[in-house]
Amino acid sequence: MKNAILIDSKKFQDYDFGPQHPLTPKRLQLTRNLIEQFNLIDGDGGAEEARYATDKEIQLIHGGKYIRILKEVSDPDYIGAPVWKYGLGPGDNPIFPNMYESSKLYVGGSLLAADLVMRGKTNHAFNISGGLHHAMGSKALDKDGNIINTGRDDRASGFCILNDCAITAAYLIKNYQTKKIVYLDVDAHAGDGVAYIYYKLPNVLTISIHQHPRTLFPGTCHLGEIGEGEGEGYCVNIPVMPYSHEEAYLKILDEAVAPIIKSYQPEVIITQGGVDTHFSDPLTMLALSTGTYKRFAKFIHELTHEASGGKWIALGGGGYSPDIVGKAWTLYFAEMSEQPSRVKDEVPASWINLTKDLISKTPAKNIIDDFDPIKRLGKENYDKINESADQLIARIKETIFPFHDL
Repeated sequence: MKNAILIDSKKFQDYDFGPQHPLTPKRLQLTRNLIEQFNLIDGDGGAEEARYATDKEIQLIHGGKYIRILKEVSDPDYIGAPVWKYGLGPGDNPIFPNMYESSKLYVGGSLLAADLVMRGKTNHAFNISGGLHHAMGSKALDKDGNIINTGRDDRASGFCILNDCAITAAYLIKNYQTKKIVYLDVDAHAGDGVAYIYYKLPNVLTISIHQHPRTLFPGTCHLGEIGEGEGEGYCVNIPVMPYSHEEAYLKILDEAVAPIIKSYQPEVIITQGGVDTHFSDPLTMLALSTGTYKRFAKFIHELTHEASGGKWIALGGGGYSPDIVGKAWTLYFAEMSEQPSRVKDEVPASWINLTKDLISKTPAKNIIDDFDPIKRLGKENYDKINESADQLIARIKETIFPFHDL
């Protein structure tokens, strides 16, 4: 059995909003290439071709009318107007030919990852195209597989047409009778779609660590939004200050997140590993490095083996510096497949050349950034961010811990 399996497809490149859009599929090509160059597929890691999700699988979360609209606008001959009611049009979610089909492949990749983990083919699977956490869904499933109305309308949002994260959780509930799932999101942008879809339910514990919503899209998922009804205490939002750094993040993970997950005792953990938290990302204001992602991966890896029997479904997410995405997710997969020693200090020259060809940028040759957050932020600001993290941890302990007997 492989320690980890990468889900990939050349057709992932078809999910393309256009050359000026910040979410370029070229980042996935750079990720797969670097993983291969470090021989992570040939060792204890494997790779599988993504499959397409079915309409029935997508309808676990999204309504039939939304799917019909997506099919209509995805026709290459479509010449109609934007469909603003469903979040489709110029801006974040421009309509492009075969948009629905390419979205189905991203979702199917996440469902394949779930199948591989739950059927014992591997402990860990990583769909690098997944993690489209902003799309809103009108339905959710409770622990017994009953359909629950979320009170929300189906809608594309924030570069996300279908919410593969929420669909994957529902798929686990329906097909594997999974009663307790953790969804952990470390993207710079809040995992709002997943949080609100499962907001009234305790069977999917959602945890999102994100840049404060006063300073970044989607502007929601505040600290006080903790779920409602049976779901109260099972939605955890941790909004961090702009320019939050590694020490603050690791403190939050260790002192606030890990105790909740261990107490909850999930059967499986789904992670959204967006790396738009990097200090160079053009859309956000955070101060993490590629070295941070290596430590994130190790932290999550150890946590899954302690809390969920090792069952880890990893999804991609944000990241708008494609070279950083390639480096970061290579480090993630190296840890997942227990091959970190195969990753050398410097990336191969051929990968640097490919990066220049694809995105007209020469990446740094070192896979781990030469980045000192104290030097970048100043000691006073660095310490203020640590103080803010301590305050967040205290609030989580006050508001969330009691629901989990902590």
